[in-house]
Amino acid sequence: MPSRTRFLHSSGSLAAAEPPVPMAVDSDVVVILATLLCALICVVGLALVARCAWLRRASSTPPPPPPPPPTKGLKKKALRSLPTLAFDGSVKLAECPICLADFAAGDEIRILPHCGHGFHVTCVDTWLGSHSSCPSCRQILVFPAPSRCRRCGATSDDTVAAADGGAKTGGDREFLP
Repeated sequence: MPSRTRFLHSSGSLAAAEPPVPMAVDSDVVVILATLLCALICVVGLALVARCAWLRRASSTPPPPPPPPPTKGLKKKALRSLPTLAFDGSVKLAECPICLADFAAGDEIRILPHCGHGFHVTCVDTWLGSHSSCPSCRQILVFPAPSRCRRCGATSDDTVAAADGGAKTGGDREFLP
């Protein structure tokens, strides 16, 4: 009985086959490939150096200055320039929106000129000392800048202060708006 194992029998044609011939590599191809590899390495290196220099320069520049602080409130001179009046019932105001107390006859009230809202003087002055807007509508209270003289550069506020002291007056000065 034949054995179950099979053996490969080599045929004579396999033994007679020639060994594979190595491919000839042209030296020009090797030089071109080496040049391309070097060029690739140089480009990647230059890109990394440029990125490093850009990051260093970006980190060495000082940060932008912080934004200016918000307006802290009105100066006392501006507060004094706002008109006050005694409450007599003719104004259609019921209560002070800050302290929520009803206005009584004789109360000193301040009606803001920009929006027409009214408050007790002490209430609104406390508010305006730390804010520059109306407590009700938040409209910013804007006061005109003092005008300057065309000749000497003095402000109209300087002239008023000097006139109060009696030292000098505006006289013939021409003030710019």
